[in-house]
Formats: sequence, C-alpha cells, structure tokens
Amino acid sequence: MRHLLLTSLLLSSVLGLGACAGGYSGSFRSFKGHGAGRPVAASQVKTFADKASVGVAYTELGIAKGKAPTAQEAVEQAKFHCGQNGGNMLIMNTQPFQSGASWQADATCATDTAPATGGGAATNVNGTGKPAH
Repeated sequence: MRHLLLTSLLLSSVLGLGACAGGYSGSFRSFKGHGAGRPVAASQVKTFADKASVGVAYTELGIAKGKAPTAQEAVEQAKFHCGQNGGNMLIMNTQPFQSGASWQADATCATDTAPATGGGAATNVNGTGKPAH
C-alpha cells in the first residue's frame, strides 16, 4: 500500500511537470524609474510590428514576454503582462519565434499617455493650505 501511494505521488508530479513544459507563461521587466501604472485589459493593448510603425509619441515601460503553444497565444501572454503593468502598446522587438515545442514573444511595453507625475496647478506647495500661484 505504501509503495502504491509513493508511486502514485511520483507519477502525478511527473505529469504535472510535463504539463508546465509546453504551457503558458510570461513576464514583465520594468525599465528603471517606471513603476506599474493602472492595469489595462489585454484586449485594449495595441500590438505594433516594430518601433517604426508606431507613429505616435510613447513612453517605454519595460519588456514584456510571452510563451505559449502558438505564436498568437505567446503575443497574447505578452499583451497580458504589459497591460497588467499599465501599458497599452506592445511593440515587438522580434517576430514571435519557436523555441522547442513552444512559441515566444519578446516586446517593448509602452504607453501613449504621459506617465503620472506628482504636482499640477492646484498642488499645495507653499504650505498655506491654498493652491500655489
């Protein structure tokens, strides 16, 4: 009975590891000085083939990567991770490529909106409780 339980646990852990090998994953690495913004739904993140095709001013937030069984799913993973960190633009660094049994996407995550800054016209900077003029 003990041998059967041990064999069962070993088999289930091997099958679990095998499922992860070709699965879905991704990551986001922020560029120094750019904190995570308000999350954006992956469906709202626009994809661009390269930096030359963007056509508008943007701020680079970091690098988003995706890994999945198909090229499109890898891009969707990268879009998800970009959006979770406040990006609404995914600018491909390379075209998705196949590595072993999975596809990988490597892209710059950016936003076309100005990064949040402290301050503004009504910010109290003189300590009187009134807006600075």
